[in-house]
Amino acid sequence: MWTCPKCERDLKNPNQWHNCVKVGIDSLFKGKSEELILVFDQLLSVIVDWDDIAVSATQNCIVFVHNQTFLIIKPMKKELDLKFYSAKMLEEEAIKKSTLYSNRYENHIRIGSVADITPQLFGLLKQSYQLL
Repeated sequence: MWTCPKCERDLKNPNQWHNCVKVGIDSLFKGKSEELILVFDQLLSVIVDWDDIAVSATQNCIVFVHNQTFLIIKPMKKELDLKFYSAKMLEEEAIKKSTLYSNRYENHIRIGSVADITPQLFGLLKQSYQLL
């Protein structure tokens, strides 16, 4: 991993192209509900314990990297949009969108409450982590 000296984001390769803007994760949650912040904090508290994880923010989302980006969380008005990857198309009811991209599937799930955080969700995110 390489850390950009300007924005302090962890990237896979030295001088890799990225949107070089220093953003704090907290700024993405300004004006959002306490519930949404709690949902993100619960996701983060589990995922950050996985081996070799780098977490950084862009203007619109939080990026989780392990070898490659395996999870992108975009805070929306009332929900978090979670984009993660899989080797095959997922037929889960919670999947809002699944698109083939570079020989893998990009999947989107939206969650808005702590009740939406399930062992099944963490299983899908862990598969994305292991895939990349």
